[in-house]
Amino acid sequence: LLRNYTQNIDSLELVAGVTQVYHCHGSFATATCMDCKREVSGAVIKPAVLSGKIPRCQPCLEAEATNTASSQPKRGKPKPKKKKKARASNHTESDDSDNEASHPHITGLMKPGITFFGEPLSSSFDAQLWADRAEVDLLVIIGTSLKVRPVSEILAHIPHSIPQILINKTPIEHINPDIVLLGECDKIIEYLCHDLEWVLPSRIEERGQPRRKRRPEEVQSAEYPRRLGAR
Repeated sequence: LLRNYTQNIDSLELVAGVTQVYHCHGSFATATCMDCKREVSGAVIKPAVLSGKIPRCQPCLEAEATNTASSQPKRGKPKPKKKKKARASNHTESDDSDNEASHPHITGLMKPGITFFGEPLSSSFDAQLWADRAEVDLLVIIGTSLKVRPVSEILAHIPHSIPQILINKTPIEHINPDIVLLGECDKIIEYLCHDLEWVLPSRIEERGQPRRKRRPEEVQSAEYPRRLGAR
């Protein structure tokens, strides 16, 4: 495997043991403070996320507490407030307070390392795709609608001489791959492994065996995928 380009953000590919993964939209593997830009492992913010709380950067919170304590005025006679001069404006004072209330600043907000809707992808996406373009000899597209740019444009960046295989539950009308396998993706992969006499990685781990070809009795006992639609 040269590279697994994924739009998933849950890092399940890494959990499954795939090492050559490029997360096009980022992942929850890391999180970054929006104030100090400190990066931590996603496991650090996981308890807060699962409990429904906003993950915060601890060093920023401690710095804010220190600054607040040092800026407290000493006790004494209160100074008289100066009267503010009235000035003409197109908006009212209540408008300003409403805007501040609707968008309050949250100190030390930790943002997961994912690309939100409307945010540009990292520049490393183009660099990685350009590097892989010269090495790829087969493109396999699995389980996607190919509607989200720029990931949907990967096919256009691959040389036309490179064969393309689509494995999907439904057809994709705006592309023309060389081979189209429609149905449940998991079942199709199992079918291909069946005919190639490969043992799926999950089954290898369960049996604690090294990768090998399947025995004849294992091949004969395998189930074929369920066909979808009319024959």
